[in-house]
Amino acid sequence: MAKKYETNKKEENEIKKEVVQSIKEKVLSELNKEIETTLISKTSKFKDELKEEMSNDIQVEVANLMKQEEKRIIKGKNMAIFKRDLLILIFFGIALYFGYCLYDVKYFDFMKADCEKNGTCSGDNSVSTHPDVQEPTPIVKDKNWYVENYGYLMDEIKITMNPDQVSAYYLYSSDHQLSDIKTSYLLNMAYNHLDKKAIKTNSMNVTIEGEVLRKAYEEVFGSMNFYQNVNFTYDCLNFIYNQEKDRFVAENEKCNVSKNVIVEEIDAMNEEGDVLYINTIASIYNEGEKSFYTFDNLYEAAVSNVTREDISKYAKKLNRYQYQFKKVDQVYYLDSITKLK
Repeated sequence: MAKKYETNKKEENEIKKEVVQSIKEKVLSELNKEIETTLISKTSKFKDELKEEMSNDIQVEVANLMKQEEKRIIKGKNMAIFKRDLLILIFFGIALYFGYCLYDVKYFDFMKADCEKNGTCSGDNSVSTHPDVQEPTPIVKDKNWYVENYGYLMDEIKITMNPDQVSAYYLYSSDHQLSDIKTSYLLNMAYNHLDKKAIKTNSMNVTIEGEVLRKAYEEVFGSMNFYQNVNFTYDCLNFIYNQEKDRFVAENEKCNVSKNVIVEEIDAMNEEGDVLYINTIASIYNEGEKSFYTFDNLYEAAVSNVTREDISKYAKKLNRYQYQFKKVDQVYYLDSITKLK
């Protein structure tokens, strides 16, 4: 019995040894795998770090070498430029020296005229050492210059009314300040300044918006002083103000062509300070009779058998006026009309 027990115990020990050996081998195998994996990972990481560090070092070294090479090239270039400039200065100095020597021995005297050599040249015949300089042409402010630059002012205040009616001659009857000119005549001037697109026309009516006419009024006279919404006439159109709709409306009538026409020509212009004076010759010309009438006598011709273009020839027999324009913010606006004759 005891022998059998010992045999069993021996076998049990053998089994335990085999189990322990198996476990040991398994543990060692796992441990080896883990160590191998760790070594591979560490080695790869080390290789990457080493590669990056070497790359950075190489880039820094290359940059340093390029900077040194650049400095060397610039230094060499600057030295070449310096040598070139120095040679130019030396040659220039030599040329000046030889030029002075030639001048000192009067080498260039052969180029002078005989009178210059013996000092007998007159002032008129002497040659100027300076090239001709073209002087700017001075502005001559004559009538033509004023007409070209300010003639438009007369167009802006032009009255367009039926010349067969006495009302067309209102402004030519006496002296007027802008403040005492009837508003209806000022609106006539403003209307003459309107863009055609602003005038609405159909077979029945001609319409202007109040805002549009007010804007034109301000452009012509520089402010809204003396403005009123009143009825006015333009040629044969009689505009009536509609307060409710703020517009001017006239019946669309065809205007008859008159044989009479107001002719006005600029005679002179001048300016004094901020005031521009425009003198004109004005008359009524009857195309049927070919005669000029004055505004003082509408029934007896002042001059007959003439053309409209002859107005300046007969200025002494016709009416003369002076328009005064005052400058406001560099723009001239009508201030008054004076009847000179």
